[in-house]
Amino acid sequence: MRIAALAIGVGVPAEDFAGRVAEIHARAALIKVVEGGCVTLLGSELGRQPRGLSLDLPENISLPQLLSANAECAKRGGVLRFAGSALAIDLRGAPQWRSGIAALNFDCRSVTVARAYRTARLALEQDGRSQELCDIAGAKLDELGQSIRARDLSGAERVIGELIGLGEGKTPAGDDYLVGIFAALWSCSPSRAFATALAPMLITLAGRTGDLSSLYLREAANGEVSERLANVAAGICAGGPEEVVGNAVTKALAVGHSSGAAGIFGLLNGYAARAETPFQASADSVFTQA
Repeated sequence: MRIAALAIGVGVPAEDFAGRVAEIHARAALIKVVEGGCVTLLGSELGRQPRGLSLDLPENISLPQLLSANAECAKRGGVLRFAGSALAIDLRGAPQWRSGIAALNFDCRSVTVARAYRTARLALEQDGRSQELCDIAGAKLDELGQSIRARDLSGAERVIGELIGLGEGKTPAGDDYLVGIFAALWSCSPSRAFATALAPMLITLAGRTGDLSSLYLREAANGEVSERLANVAAGICAGGPEEVVGNAVTKALAVGHSSGAAGIFGLLNGYAARAETPFQASADSVFTQA
């Protein structure tokens, strides 16, 4: 069975590579590359991801029907094939995808940006799933926000080290939150230098968590995040209308049990930490952390 790749996420090796299937889920799989790192296979409905191959996978087909755990695979001549399977993924002609986070610019002085931010914040609060992370790590989240405001690298490094791996699942909530934080830093032009300085530390510490979460942390360090989180950031930075921002948040919240919520929580708190003094001092400011 030959399936076309619809998009190739940044970070997927351009050259030939070999690997093995480390995890298989209904519409997603994780490949560990022999040379190091990981690549994910994703049904197109899951959105595009860094280091991910977005696939034209029929709705009535699940990956466990096509692949076996620990099966060896190899990309040769633009086609990814798997041992013991008739599946072949054709990467030829598929465009590379990047999140575009670093091209955005969060402007806290803009009234429309403030309104878009408020739309996202209210949707997150109504969802309620970010509260669990706030309950178990609220003090750490506050400390990280203070370090971002003060551009305190050592303080930020200490708290990030405490958040990595915090929580359950393939992508713990602490990791997802940090992805959101870095999305905020990269999409706010005054903070990109701070993100660049923090990036090597996050890449190093990412080894403390699982393979999938480590992949997303390392990409976030370099300004690449999922399409769904990037769309939330883009809607806020553009001062988008309530319907557009609300729809983007709804789609991002649908990721995992709480992964989407934790990522949005980090994004919004990262923006709050970068809001300028006039907004923070205002009695009706929307730039306050939950």
